[in-house]
Amino acid sequence: MKRILLPFCALLLIAAAPATPGDDHCHRMGGMFTPEQRLMMLADAEKATADGSLDMKDYRAMQRDKLMAMSADKRAAYFADLTKRWAALSPAEQAKLKASAEQRRKDREAKGEGHMGGDHANCPPTKG
Repeated sequence: MKRILLPFCALLLIAAAPATPGDDHCHRMGGMFTPEQRLMMLADAEKATADGSLDMKDYRAMQRDKLMAMSADKRAAYFADLTKRWAALSPAEQAKLKASAEQRRKDREAKGEGHMGGDHANCPPTKG
């Protein structure tokens, strides 16, 4: 009985452990960034897709692949650059970006796309 119980308990502990960013489709890379860094990335994405030559979904996939290919040092520098650019914005510009992100979220919810643009009914809510 002990031989069965111990592995079963270990399995329960592993299953109950909080997911790390990137573990599943619900979290992907969202946990890697602060809310401000995500807002700066959204601003970059909106600029890159404004002329319609690139779809937002394609742009995000390209950026994700680029980020995942970066070395740890380059990724840290990228995070620092996002933070620096956010800090350089005026409070009015920061508020505008926050409002834009909130409107995008509301638009996605109205379309039934959930918090990440797809069917995520079983995903826990995101932080931030």
